[in-house]
Amino acid sequence: MEYRTLGRTGLRVSRLGVGTGGPSQFGQRSGVCENDIGKLVKLALDRGINFFDTAAAYRESEAILGRALRGVPRDAYILATKFSAGDFEEPTTPEGLIQSVERSLRHLRVETIDILQYHGLVPGFYRRAVENLMPALLKLKVEGKIRFIGATETFQRDEPHEMLSRALGDDHFDTIMVGYNFLNPVPEKKLLPLCREKNVGIIGMVPVRRSLSQPEHLRKRLDEAIDQGLLDPNALPGDRPLDWLVKGAVTSLPAAGYKYVAAHPAIATILTGTSKVEHLDENIAAVEGPPLPDEDMTRLRSIFGNLQYPLVS
Repeated sequence: MEYRTLGRTGLRVSRLGVGTGGPSQFGQRSGVCENDIGKLVKLALDRGINFFDTAAAYRESEAILGRALRGVPRDAYILATKFSAGDFEEPTTPEGLIQSVERSLRHLRVETIDILQYHGLVPGFYRRAVENLMPALLKLKVEGKIRFIGATETFQRDEPHEMLSRALGDDHFDTIMVGYNFLNPVPEKKLLPLCREKNVGIIGMVPVRRSLSQPEHLRKRLDEAIDQGLLDPNALPGDRPLDWLVKGAVTSLPAAGYKYVAAHPAIATILTGTSKVEHLDENIAAVEGPPLPDEDMTRLRSIFGNLQYPLVS
């Protein structure tokens, strides 16, 4: 497994990380038992994955992950979790934040969280959330309960990545989590270069969702984009419009999705939200294997490069 430095944190993180959100919610929504999730975590560690991302809002995910990592040396893995900042009507208080962090520490069975992230901040609430809670976060950092502070976006409610652009301008954050994939490569234009300039670590999310794993869903989303005048109707004809990507070392559209995101030098780690061992192995192989051919990368950017529409869902 290759490792990259997560920006100013200095943390060396595996190119692929395990996320406990996504459709499966770490097996809680997909019927995978906790014993099998434990096997998945062990496989991840054995394959060199050292980055695990979770959240207080992901049902029992923090506790499940904490139990799966029981007995593993603390320096063998990096933990990121998230807290809710609330909303305009009911913002989280500094006291509520501290209580959330204390619960996360108990559930994860650790004394320190490596990266604590605002969970899914929307642009309109960004300023209030930062002003309200940043002093408490800095206090937690001084106390040694967290090491670094991050922000994550709400991918399908913030298509132009407005919140993260504000966050980078304020320079409060050591890391960001961005929705990035070849169906929505907009972050390549400004956001990712700005992160590199400011040395902010980037965690990539949603490299693959239903649009790249279910052909009928992909066709539906492409047709919606064509109807809105966002895509050339002749660019991707047919029922399986992206199958030209699947050849050689590219075994599937999901594999192409992981390879595309992994190719960008600004992305330190990419989250996979699978709860199945076989899918984890496939995703590791995609990230570690040969990249997409240059001509395919160029063709994807020519088709989707100006698209600000969340086709991955």
